[in-house]
Amino acid sequence: MTQRLFYDDQYLREFTGTVVKRLTHDGKPAVILDRTAFYPTSGGQPNDTGTLGSARVLDVVEQGEEIVHVLDLDPPGDSLKGAIHWDRRLDHMQQHHGQHLLSAAFVEIAHAETASFHLGDETCTIDLDKAVTPADLDAAEDRTNRVIWENRAIAIGYFTKEEVAKLPLRKPPQVEGKIRVVRAGDFDCSACCGTHPRSTGEVGVALVLGLEKGKGGARVSFVCGHRAVAFARKSHAILRGAGAKISSSRLELEAAIERIQAEAGEARKALRGAEKRLAGLDAVELAATAVAKGKARIVVKVLDGRELEYIRAVATEIVAKPGMIALIGGAGCIVLGRSQDLGVDLRPIGKEALAAIAGKGGGPANFVQGGGPGDVKAALTLAEQKIGVL
Repeated sequence: MTQRLFYDDQYLREFTGTVVKRLTHDGKPAVILDRTAFYPTSGGQPNDTGTLGSARVLDVVEQGEEIVHVLDLDPPGDSLKGAIHWDRRLDHMQQHHGQHLLSAAFVEIAHAETASFHLGDETCTIDLDKAVTPADLDAAEDRTNRVIWENRAIAIGYFTKEEVAKLPLRKPPQVEGKIRVVRAGDFDCSACCGTHPRSTGEVGVALVLGLEKGKGGARVSFVCGHRAVAFARKSHAILRGAGAKISSSRLELEAAIERIQAEAGEARKALRGAEKRLAGLDAVELAATAVAKGKARIVVKVLDGRELEYIRAVATEIVAKPGMIALIGGAGCIVLGRSQDLGVDLRPIGKEALAAIAGKGGGPANFVQGGGPGDVKAALTLAEQKIGVL
């Protein structure tokens, strides 16, 4: 059994342990020590990293009563000095205990229990067992930060099942034997095997980032401590940079964006009108070049750089007159259209033309459209050959 030093002193940064077993884990060298300060991935909290002798600790895995240290190389010696990557440990303590406080706040404010917790590389999430509102988010964040700033002492102890039954636990434990309980004053009492700071003040600050609604519940994303400061700093830099690009202060940025969006909408509307008129002019010009084939006149043309919406408009204008067939291509797209007075079914022809450009599409018998990455000109030539003489 590996002695877990992190349970007794979560601020222990260096220690010495004796190798009791050498092995491989997922193809990498690994060791089991008689004692360790490296926390293994457990309970939603990732593992510690650091060094063991001359090796870097890549992963820490709990296997029954033993803890496996996965390394980048097999370090020599039976006695190894371990050093914890402290910044990572402190970050995990801030995030994990911040989750405890935030979860307790959601119980108090919205009667929402935490079903699961995930501590990610950038953000953290808690899954609640019921839906909550944005107002609940704000209230829970405020309540959590008040408890943090009150700098309440955090106590950790071990209790029997009978003793635990008398404690105000937020959730009943699912383990047997001695149960590790983490308490933040009289605000939160939880069974937990993770690492935690000595006081709530060391969490620094809790910042709720967002809310995702799920079936019968909700997912809340958040960051605490140094992560919250880094997030706020980055967000401020983004806002400042965005404001500089549109000559707006941070406080006026939202109104400036709304103004730009309205102007862009008007510009898009005007552009669509201009393109419609231009498509009509292109249609007139192309119709004049139509080649007679039996009962119809056919137009075959690739309009370089034009999108599907534009070539569709051109083709529609051409076939609005009787006796016309339009085979128009653009930027990775084709349209095959015919006038209503013609009886040719363009669907099988369009299917072959679209296959020629490895594309997808479809439509009624008189108007087939679609797109793909292949040679548009070759596809139109194929379609013209398939139509033949009517």
